[in-house]
Amino acid sequence: MGLIVQKYGGSSLATPDHIRLAAGRIRALRASGAEVIVVVSAMGDTTDDLLRLARATVDDPPLRELDMLLTAGERVSMSLLAMSLHELRVPAISFTGSQSGIITSSDHGRATIVEIRPQRIQEELARGKVVIIAGFQGVSRDKEITTLGRGGSDTTAVALAAALRAERCEVLTDVEGIFSADPRLVPDARCFPCLSYDQCLEMASLGAKMQARSIELAKRFGVKVWIGSSQSAAGAGTHVGDAVTMGTDMEKSVVTGIATKDGYTYFSTACRLKDVAGWMQHVQAPLRFVSVGDGRISFLCEDSVAADVRLAATSGDTTLQEIKNVSLVSVVGEGLSNSNQVFAKCLQAISEYEKRCLLISSNSLSLTVAVPIDLKMELAQSLHALLVDKG
Repeated sequence: MGLIVQKYGGSSLATPDHIRLAAGRIRALRASGAEVIVVVSAMGDTTDDLLRLARATVDDPPLRELDMLLTAGERVSMSLLAMSLHELRVPAISFTGSQSGIITSSDHGRATIVEIRPQRIQEELARGKVVIIAGFQGVSRDKEITTLGRGGSDTTAVALAAALRAERCEVLTDVEGIFSADPRLVPDARCFPCLSYDQCLEMASLGAKMQARSIELAKRFGVKVWIGSSQSAAGAGTHVGDAVTMGTDMEKSVVTGIATKDGYTYFSTACRLKDVAGWMQHVQAPLRFVSVGDGRISFLCEDSVAADVRLAATSGDTTLQEIKNVSLVSVVGEGLSNSNQVFAKCLQAISEYEKRCLLISSNSLSLTVAVPIDLKMELAQSLHALLVDKG
């Protein structure tokens, strides 16, 4: 067996018991003959707690200092996990992102990985150690500590797997894999045994349990990814890879699944499209969901930038109508827009809720509807029953 990169999310390291369970799993993997690199997130809700602490202390935390604060969460996880492995008599060493040679851009809070200099990791692997690395962070060429933004630990794990040509990257989380819908909303949702990169990428970008950024990276470098539960060794999980090698099971239906995502604000205004584009460029957010008609422009933005968009708009004497607590409900499937039968069924199901639909967007892989959050569960269940259960 070759090199395996494992990533443990915050929920998988939430308590000392969780950490000891992860250590036992790592010991078993190493005992099977694999070299092991482990990437960790901060324990539980530590990152959110640190953000709240910063904002309770000052009104506007400087991004550089915020990065210094937030990277502390992963350092706690990595050191505790290393201690647990030592107690199990497994040689292990923990590294921060900078110690690992993860070189990033200088964009605090949203840095991208520029290169990885893995010499120190390789030296410790050669000594027979499990190498534990703090995810979500790196260092710029100006020697500044940076963070990679939400989902940065997934990105760290896949990037390391690519740089070190690992056999696979295992993403251990609190669910059994990628499901045809959120099981909390749709109890009959089923776990996919395998997905192509494109299928997983679209599901992830619209709310499924994986970060789209990491799947893009996996696709670019051909990294095989397995997503499964950190709490149970029995689940089969979901394998993500090249569609050519994944078999034909997923081709029985055009529709892959139903994805949901919260955290959006809906805006409507009578201004020009170029003005809206300027606001979104100013807050460094994409203008992905937009509708133009009847002299008005309607668009969505993530809640995290809604206040900045509102400020940019009102500074130019523009009046905005807005609806908060908006969710996306998406039908995902390869070649969706080219299947007239399936596309018609989608629109038929959505038409029952058209008076409450705020925006509809489609591409070759998905059809997305923006609705008030209280409609999310009902619409997801309806679409899943019609398009996934019945095929």
